[in-house]
Amino acid sequence: MPAFNSLGHIALKVNDLEQSIDFYTKLGFPEFLRLNNEDGRPWIVYMRFSDTLYLELFPGGSGPVDTKATGVNHLCVTVDDIEAAERHLQTVGIALESPRHEGRGVDRNRGMWIVDPDGNRIEIMEMAPDCVQYEAIARMKAGGGPTALLAPLK
Repeated sequence: MPAFNSLGHIALKVNDLEQSIDFYTKLGFPEFLRLNNEDGRPWIVYMRFSDTLYLELFPGGSGPVDTKATGVNHLCVTVDDIEAAERHLQTVGIALESPRHEGRGVDRNRGMWIVDPDGNRIEIMEMAPDCVQYEAIARMKAGGGPTALLAPLK
């Protein structure tokens, strides 16, 4: 039995707290808890992904995200219907970073990208029922080890 259950939260330092709250609310992740400093200013704002996964927004960031730096490169949210997700983004005024890719690449999934107000990249992925991730998890659960596949260079 592993020592850890799951990812609990992701914390982002943001430049404009209200702008970030608005952005993540438009994606469908509502604010559910706010911890304030003694002076009443927000210290952390929690956005709900699920009952056990949250996004923590910390005000007071400065400058754009360096996408070449070591560390977190992006976060990914999954959807059941990528076309419906794209329509939702258009409705709430969030532009795609690049056009949605239709081809099912090495992992067989469909995806698209957006960027939050601080420059954090967010992948939106529709997982294919036969995706390599699900196949590898099934092999692992059956007693196999990690799976290695050859991916194209980008």
